[in-house]
Amino acid sequence: MPVVKYLGFGLISLSLGLWGLLLVVPWLPATIAQKTIVATTFVVVSEIFWWTGVLLLGKEVAKRYRHKLNLGQVWQRLKQSLRR
Repeated sequence: MPVVKYLGFGLISLSLGLWGLLLVVPWLPATIAQKTIVATTFVVVSEIFWWTGVLLLGKEVAKRYRHKLNLGQVWQRLKQSLRR
């Protein structure tokens, strides 16, 4: 696999990690204004990483990731597995 593909996957992974870090922001020892700046920065940088990774990997890979990581889809699969 070319280095560009590894870089694309790495950027998309970092993007997902930053979205996960948003869950930590409310518990930071900072003011509301500082928390807002941190959360906004995480979102903006995460989107930049995501779209840069998409450009490097191609549209097909991005569609596959978005579909599998769609929270609505994950929630439906979780409810179906709990019903069994």
